[in-house]
Amino acid sequence: MLQTTYLTTDDLKSYTPISTNVDTSQLENWIPVTEGMHIVPILGTALDTALKTELEATGTLTGNNETLLVYIKNASAWYCFYESVGFIRTKAMNKGLTQQFSDNSQVVSTDDYKIYKQEILDKAMFFRNALITYLETNKALFPLYRSCDGSWYSGDDSCCNSGCNSKEFSGGIWL
Repeated sequence: MLQTTYLTTDDLKSYTPISTNVDTSQLENWIPVTEGMHIVPILGTALDTALKTELEATGTLTGNNETLLVYIKNASAWYCFYESVGFIRTKAMNKGLTQQFSDNSQVVSTDDYKIYKQEILDKAMFFRNALITYLETNKALFPLYRSCDGSWYSGDDSCCNSGCNSKEFSGGIWL
C-alpha cells in the first residue's frame, strides 16, 4: 500500500543537490520515514491527517494549505536528504557494508562526509524553523495546528522538551 506523502522523489531532487542520476528506488522509501520522524511531529496528527486527506481526494492542496505545502516540502526534502545520504553512500550487501564508486569518482573522506552531512542538517533545521515560524505566525489559518507553547503542559516532558514544535539550531562545527 502506498503511503501518502507531501514530497515526491522529483521534488526531492529539485529542492536539494541530489543528482538526477541517483536511482529513485534509493530515495522513495526515505520520504515516508523522514516525514514521520520530522514533519508529522511539527504538524501534529490532526493537521497532517487533514492535509493528506485533501491530497488523496484532490491530488493537490489549495489556498492556505498550498502555501503551507511549500514550507513542508522544503523541510521534508532536506531532512530526507540528511537521513538518506549515508545509505546512498554505503550499501548493505551480502559481503557486508560497501561503498560504491566508479572509475571516474572518488569516495570522500570521513571528515569531509561529516562536514557535508552537517551542512545538510543545518539546511534541514533552517527549513524546519521556517515551517514552525509560518505555522505560529498563521495559527488562525490552521485551526488544527497545535503549537507547543506549554499552555497545556501536563508535567511530563513529552511535548515541550521533545522538540515537537521547538526550533532547533546547530553550531555546525565538527571537531
